[in-house]
Amino acid sequence: MAESSVSFLLNQLATLTQEERQLLGRLDENVQHIRSQLEFMRASLRDADAEEDGDPRLQAWFKQVREVAYDAEDVIETFMLQFANLRAEDGFCGCVQKIYISLKNLRVRHNIASDLENIKGRITNISKGREMFQRDSGAQLRSSSTFVFDGRVDAIFVDEAKLVGIDRPKKLLIKELLDDETRLKAVSVWGMGGSGKSTLVKRIYEDERVKGKFQCHAWITVSRSIGIVELLKDLIRKLHREIKEPMPQELELKQEVELKELVKKFLSERQYIIVFDDVWSTDSWNDLKHALPAKNMSSRVVLTTRILDVASLASRTEYPGYVHVMKALSYEDSWKLLCNKTFGDKTILRHLKDSADGILDKCKGLPLAIDAVGGLLAMKDKNSIEEWSTVCSYLNTKLHGYSDNLERIRQVLLLSYYDLPYDLKTCVLYLSIFPEDHMIDHMRLIRLWIAEGFVQGKERLTKEDVALHYLEALINRSLIQVAERYPDGRVNLCRIHDIVHEILVSKSNEQNIVNTEMGRDSELPDKVRRFAIRTSIDSGHLETNRLKYLRSLILTASVDSRFESFLSKLLSGSRKLLKVLDLRDAPLGKISNEVFKHYHLTYLSLRGTEVKVIPESIGQLQCLETLDLKNTKVIFLPIEILKLKRLRHLLVYKYKPAIDYILPFDSVQSFKAPYRIGCLSSLRKLCCIEADQMGDTTIVREIGKLTQLRRLSIGKLRREDGKDFCSSLKKLTELRSLDVGSIREDEIIELQDALYFKFLRNLRLWGRLEKVPQWIPSLHSLTRVALRHNKLSNDPLESLQDLPSLAHLLLDTTFEGEKLEFKAEKFQRLKTLEIWRLNGLRKIVVEKCTMPNLDELGLGFCKLVELPIDFEHLNKLQYFQINNMAKNFVEALENQKRSEGSNWKLAHVPKIVVVDDEQGRRYL
Repeated sequence: MAESSVSFLLNQLATLTQEERQLLGRLDENVQHIRSQLEFMRASLRDADAEEDGDPRLQAWFKQVREVAYDAEDVIETFMLQFANLRAEDGFCGCVQKIYISLKNLRVRHNIASDLENIKGRITNISKGREMFQRDSGAQLRSSSTFVFDGRVDAIFVDEAKLVGIDRPKKLLIKELLDDETRLKAVSVWGMGGSGKSTLVKRIYEDERVKGKFQCHAWITVSRSIGIVELLKDLIRKLHREIKEPMPQELELKQEVELKELVKKFLSERQYIIVFDDVWSTDSWNDLKHALPAKNMSSRVVLTTRILDVASLASRTEYPGYVHVMKALSYEDSWKLLCNKTFGDKTILRHLKDSADGILDKCKGLPLAIDAVGGLLAMKDKNSIEEWSTVCSYLNTKLHGYSDNLERIRQVLLLSYYDLPYDLKTCVLYLSIFPEDHMIDHMRLIRLWIAEGFVQGKERLTKEDVALHYLEALINRSLIQVAERYPDGRVNLCRIHDIVHEILVSKSNEQNIVNTEMGRDSELPDKVRRFAIRTSIDSGHLETNRLKYLRSLILTASVDSRFESFLSKLLSGSRKLLKVLDLRDAPLGKISNEVFKHYHLTYLSLRGTEVKVIPESIGQLQCLETLDLKNTKVIFLPIEILKLKRLRHLLVYKYKPAIDYILPFDSVQSFKAPYRIGCLSSLRKLCCIEADQMGDTTIVREIGKLTQLRRLSIGKLRREDGKDFCSSLKKLTELRSLDVGSIREDEIIELQDALYFKFLRNLRLWGRLEKVPQWIPSLHSLTRVALRHNKLSNDPLESLQDLPSLAHLLLDTTFEGEKLEFKAEKFQRLKTLEIWRLNGLRKIVVEKCTMPNLDELGLGFCKLVELPIDFEHLNKLQYFQINNMAKNFVEALENQKRSEGSNWKLAHVPKIVVVDDEQGRRYL
């Protein structure tokens, strides 16, 4: 979006004229003139925004505006870079330095003055160009001028799971999966993109009957950009993760033949169901099927594909098969889906029916199209026939003469895109940095949006809050799909439908938002601003010729060992204008010194690399807002980190793996920070800092100065730190997540002062407690509690049972008593309960109507004699894992199952897994 480029530049100019007026001198007049012209141009851009896909002259004008904004930004940021460190000292050295600075100023100012004159002339010509043409339009969709926070978004967001038209095909396919065929069977679901294949299969995959029938389950997304080796690794990870077993050693180093053998060995004695979603070629299927054992275990494979040859091949292989053809939704189901998306539980208003009929006629029963247009209509005025008629007329114009249903979906999705407020358009185009079918960490996306300058704080909302609202709005409009949620319903992972991805990549390339390694060097623009590596490639073939003005380098795929050489060449040869450097999982053992010459760097991620040392030159990155060192080997930060006054996210921690299903006490690797960490007053996230530094309490006192913190993780706390730590916590009123760990397993965490956190959602305490902190029952927003190594003598459930939002509770070496009591009507929203290593536990009491929503239960390493009598009242329980429990406990369950049959208290639970050291893993 040209508008976002101009807006970002205007923000830069405002900062420059406010903070650097002395340095600007006579240049200030030119800067002010450019600023005035750009303000006028931005208003014109917003007026022209809805016409974006029309007149090619307008497209050319947009491109000119973007390029002049980019070039002006280059000039301004080069100026800021030149003068960033030119501050004279006192004394003789200061005099010499002032003379040098004055001479350098003259040269720099002359060059910049010339560049600014050139920019002024270009802007004047571009402004005149807009006046030379105006577009006549009939039915024209007008996008919103700006994003408005609307309660309707949240309501629709919650209701997005309402599905229609799947009951009959779901019943048919479940019958195919659960029939008496003992051989391996392949079921293919074939249909065009957007016809609802994945949605239907996902519902079947999650059905209780299907879950209960099979011992292992895996959902694998097969896209055109992922090779067989990565697919097999993904399958192995998911199979092992489901049963909570350690990954095979050196998995990342294994090749295709070895990986297929691992899969075969794992599945050979198990009844499994595996979904391969979005299979694009017969070659992909042929590669995958040879990894699947075909023993007579009644196992099933499900494929979704838009290629008929793939579906046909899978159904006529050496084992039985079935092909289901997706059909368009009926008129009635189309109506229902539109109403669900647009009005929630309400029926459509009568005065809108004619317009809605016309819209549905254009969607031709295609779920993705109806879902997308429904999300758009939900944002329109329900009392305005004109707004709905405009949408209908727009579709009439755009779809006239199209018989291809895929093109219909594209046009409807483009309608959703064009209707976006201008401040969301760049955000959605930026998603083209990710490869097709990539699982996107929502926090990574939000931080990147902020770093790129796409998001600004509004009123009382932080940038992160605004970005989260943007994400929800894009989900509502079906431009982003939710892949995984937290227990409290918040988005964790998201993805992009492949049709949407094609559109975003095309638009992004067209507007020079993001360029990728996919094109040849000759196909790249002369000045690449953002470069994303989205596929696994040979780094030796990457060129840097057109990357001198690069602002962002982002890795979303694996690279080889030669990437380090490419990176060094890129950084040393660039104009030092980088703002975003995301090197997640790159094969790097150290950071190039060239990184720290990029004064404007706002986002630096080395997550998952082998980096051990952060040099003192980190202090030069005074614009840095995000420093992500998660899963690196960094355990110390130099004092120069304190110069980074804009830092918002400081993530320096690593989780250690479980050993035989048991997490060690020191499962989180923390880092040593400089004593005056409290001067970083912009911090929102700080993970995981060491409290104890040579027996000093300075760190815990300094934390109280970080009043903007939303997430705090602190380890190695001593008992004597308690008073100062509680005093600091009282000042952290914005906390959403709090992790606290003691220095030793037997060290008491002293947290008994009266504390209150209005917004706290996650609480993790690892270390000894004399009693549950008295303030925990007051935390009404708390959704997840993890208590580890606390060794309490009193039942902790008394303090937790009335928490109104609690969805996930983990107790690990928490309690030394003999009885846990889950009382009636308590834990009303609890979905996941884990009880591990309560060595003194002999009895669990489960009263009626407790934990009515419990979905998953884990019980392990305890000395229980029997299961609670009233367990059958947990009627929503889907998964129960019994891990290394006493032999007589498991035998009692097996005897009960044999003797009581369908009347057994656990007969309603689809999946019960028993794990022990002697017999491994089995299903009860």
